[in-house]
Amino acid sequence: MAVSRVLSPPVATGVLLVALPLVFVSDYAHSVLVQFCVMLLLLTGLDFINGHARMISLAQAGLYGLGAYTAGILSARSILPPVLAFVCAPLLVTVVALLIGSASLRLRATYFTMATLAAGYVLYLLFGRLTWLTGGPNGLLGIPPLGEAVSGTTAMYVLAAALAFLGVLVAHNVASSRAGRALRALGSSEPAAVASGVPAYRLRLFAFGLSGCYAGVAGALQTFHDTFVSPSSFGFFTAVLFVVGLTVGGAGRPTGPLIGAALLTGLSQLGTEYAGFESLIVGVVFLVAVQAFPDGVGGLTARLAPRRAR
Repeated sequence: MAVSRVLSPPVATGVLLVALPLVFVSDYAHSVLVQFCVMLLLLTGLDFINGHARMISLAQAGLYGLGAYTAGILSARSILPPVLAFVCAPLLVTVVALLIGSASLRLRATYFTMATLAAGYVLYLLFGRLTWLTGGPNGLLGIPPLGEAVSGTTAMYVLAAALAFLGVLVAHNVASSRAGRALRALGSSEPAAVASGVPAYRLRLFAFGLSGCYAGVAGALQTFHDTFVSPSSFGFFTAVLFVVGLTVGGAGRPTGPLIGAALLTGLSQLGTEYAGFESLIVGVVFLVAVQAFPDGVGGLTARLAPRRAR
């Protein structure tokens, strides 16, 4: 029973990721599914700090953009082969996330949120102002494909699904470990956790760095899928969108990032059809969802599960 309980979320995610391309078979659908995997990676990483530690971070969009631009610049400028550029992106983002976290995690509540917002906004400004390096508002062009083996949309989805599954598996193992339980204890009651010997600052810094690593992988994946990077994708609205998606999905719940990723992917498709109304759509969805599901959709499913068992 314990083994099945530990493996069930990753296994369910793996089954879903295998089944989706069999149901949606067009190249366009596979491109949308790559976007779903990117959102799943981003929200799974964000859940470490927003869900388990219960500290609202708005830096994820900036870190996501840093991963995208790192992979794009290294490959477009022929500094490194695309595969090595892909690997370097999460490494650099993790280092930057640790630097941001080392300063911002000394703050609490609203001050921490504002510090992460400022860090993300500074990164966003750099993406647009360093024209000689990033291409500025016009975006970064000339990004080569990741490789011949993943040149098609379906092959790119296979890579994205594998990375998303690995990300969910690692996140579930971390959440089930002693460090994960200590992190949730900090989120529930910091004084009680510290009194029990939990190293609050180091544990939160670990969660913030891990969140940045996930953002770096997602950014590199997005770059080689689109072969184009624009700073407009990493602004304040995107940062808020990630928090909204995770909150509605169920922050701190095993299924929260998965539901949130599906929601954000659906909203992005609505945004393309109803250009100019995306902010309004997101606001309405968030207001309705918070009223209907105070603990998120993942919290609702967790409450219904014991009833079905009985």
